[in-house]
Amino acid sequence: MIPTFPSSRVSVYSIPDPCNSEQTAGQKSPHINCCTSYQEGLCQKYYFFKWMRLCFWRRWLLGILPIVSLIFTVIMLVLSYSFSPAFSSIYIGGSIEISNLTYTDDLNDPQSQKFLLQAEVIQNYFTEIYESSSLGKYYLKSVVAAFSEGDSGLRAYYWNMFWAPQDMVASFKKPTPVQQKEISSKQATHTFSSTTEEDFDLVTMELFVSDSTDYDVMLKSAVSFDLYAKPGNNRTLTLINPKKSFYQWRLRVPSNCVVRLVVITLHGVTPESCASHHLSAYDFLLPLQNKIITRWCGPGAWTPSVVRLTSSSNVMLLTFSLDRREESSILKAHFQAIPKIMCGGHHVSWNGTLSSPYYPSYYPPNIDCSWIIRAPLPGYKLLLKILIIQIQEKSPGSSKCDKDWLEIDGIRYCKAHSENMLREYSYSVTINFHSDELVTHRGFYIEYKAFRHTDRCVPEQLDCGDRKCKHQYKTCKDDDSCGVDSDKNNCSYKSCSPYAYRCLNGKCLLKPNPECDGKRDCADGSDEANCACGRHQFRKNRIVGGADARSGKWPWQASLQMGGHGHVCGASVISSKWLISAAHCFLDSDSVRYSIPSGWRAYMGLHTINEKSNRVVVRSIKRIIVHPQYDQSISDYDIALLEMETPVFFSELVQPICLPSTSRIFVYGTVCYVTGWGAIKEKSHLAKTLQEAPVRIINQSVCNKLYDDLITSRMLCAGNLSGGVDACQGDSGGPLACTGQGNRWYLAGVVSWGEGCARRNRPGVYTKVTALHDWIHRNTN
Repeated sequence: MIPTFPSSRVSVYSIPDPCNSEQTAGQKSPHINCCTSYQEGLCQKYYFFKWMRLCFWRRWLLGILPIVSLIFTVIMLVLSYSFSPAFSSIYIGGSIEISNLTYTDDLNDPQSQKFLLQAEVIQNYFTEIYESSSLGKYYLKSVVAAFSEGDSGLRAYYWNMFWAPQDMVASFKKPTPVQQKEISSKQATHTFSSTTEEDFDLVTMELFVSDSTDYDVMLKSAVSFDLYAKPGNNRTLTLINPKKSFYQWRLRVPSNCVVRLVVITLHGVTPESCASHHLSAYDFLLPLQNKIITRWCGPGAWTPSVVRLTSSSNVMLLTFSLDRREESSILKAHFQAIPKIMCGGHHVSWNGTLSSPYYPSYYPPNIDCSWIIRAPLPGYKLLLKILIIQIQEKSPGSSKCDKDWLEIDGIRYCKAHSENMLREYSYSVTINFHSDELVTHRGFYIEYKAFRHTDRCVPEQLDCGDRKCKHQYKTCKDDDSCGVDSDKNNCSYKSCSPYAYRCLNGKCLLKPNPECDGKRDCADGSDEANCACGRHQFRKNRIVGGADARSGKWPWQASLQMGGHGHVCGASVISSKWLISAAHCFLDSDSVRYSIPSGWRAYMGLHTINEKSNRVVVRSIKRIIVHPQYDQSISDYDIALLEMETPVFFSELVQPICLPSTSRIFVYGTVCYVTGWGAIKEKSHLAKTLQEAPVRIINQSVCNKLYDDLITSRMLCAGNLSGGVDACQGDSGGPLACTGQGNRWYLAGVVSWGEGCARRNRPGVYTKVTALHDWIHRNTN
């Protein structure tokens, strides 16, 4: 039987030893004295239990110490995290330009071998410059996403990724002077070695902080299309019933051009889907929020139905994000390369117009323009009529225009105005226009005129007599400020139907097409007054499918030629001093200044293109007037007037064609003729002999459907829907002539544009002369 021991609270490290003979006499033990043999056996048992207790405690401590250590570590990490700045992924999007490398087509494909090799070299470069800088401890990797032509070489678009405290975002966007020195020193000395062992140097770098969503979607989820357009070519973007949730189009044009994007149709957007369903355009090849031009979503976001955007450089990114359940979604658009223009200038003129760059398209981001307008003579003042202002408005809470603005003589405007504003200024006025890096609109359009206060009335006012003036828009209203019946002569003009012919005395005729029909319908005879036109001696086109014309059959046809370039465009004689052609004929290219009048010669009475004959009449061009609302992106208002240096004398080979009045109707199905020395088939050489081809006027709504709603009220279509007959390159600016009563020919249209030449269901599109009659009449008189 083993005796039990009373419990003790003594620590395991100081358990009393009952067999210790050196205990002092006064020291008490909780147990009996160890002196006898019995006691010796008891001592052995005591040590056995002592050893067992020590083992137990040691094992318990060894088991619990790692747990305590882990808990301590977790507590320290929590405390450290609580008092340290939060870390997160930081994405830096940007571009880099390399001076002596050029962009090639295979760099358009992110899967091509050349793309991958070139991207790897640039990615390694970023790894080197960042890892050796003070930002290196945060750097993760770099990814090259796209290439394009740069101003001086090849431009690469990339993402740099970092894991860093959130409060360091500003440091990555704008490095400190020390960090800038570290990186720039690398830039200055570093050269890349390409696979051909050619060195190339860094020219410029730009950086923008972005969001991880942009990076993830663009590189992992997007269905991507890479498109390139040369000047004169339209590239189409069509998306019908999309199956994915994110699409992007990387648009590129040559480095000396900018991108003009025309959004024609968009369906399937609902108000609730703006967060996930929208169309966005960026002035960059990465979807960076501080490079966005515009974004649309929700009802009413697509008005006007055709939206035209312009980039500030030779690239643009279009992204379409949508809920894949929206199977009715449709996107139709096209883009083209247009020349860069220099805005601003010094104008000394009696009258003129001024507009934001590329108006009525959206102005590009990141531009500054300055104009000075002066009256031609001292003592005159300037009257400015601001017809439209659509500019990005100021920031909420801001007291001044801090984004985009129009400034006229120190006064800034950045709020949309729907009504015309009329302002009087001094002899000279300064106009400035500014846009920041993102979000643009249509801009502004201004008309200006010089006047004197000694004149009876200023422009835009009606002379009422007795030194009274009033604005013309009040004419014929009940509140007649001119006095009783003083302006009644103009009332018939105001009340005329747009389909009615207006006589010179202001009276209107309901008779269709009364001019030059051999009958005097106006009391003043004005309907038969200007009829010495539209005749040739015979009684009996971009042109494809046509035939040689007989000499003198189309005496109003002119050939516009420039120096060593020879024939460039066609034109029509409308008077002894004026020709009509297409506005697009006078757009400057990289090497030729087509807008300079002195470079042009007009050849009239010509039959074969290089004909040498004393019957051929040649005149220099004194002035070119392009319609101020000409829109190159969709060829709207594609018309120009050319004033010749000296008048021509009419003969059997040179005659003017009749200008139709605004009310003249050319019935659908009417056979008309298009003439010119253009290509005899698509992508072919010019014709040597003047060609003629019969074409039929096509219903406007039918043509609009064929061309995806691109046909405006200033256009008409003519051709053969089955193809085979059409105008072609070189016929631009030439006449579409239709006959009226008395075998008289009228200028119904000006050769403007078309998709290819003589293609099926792609008729020729012409500038509609009747829609622009008043502008022609006002400028030629």
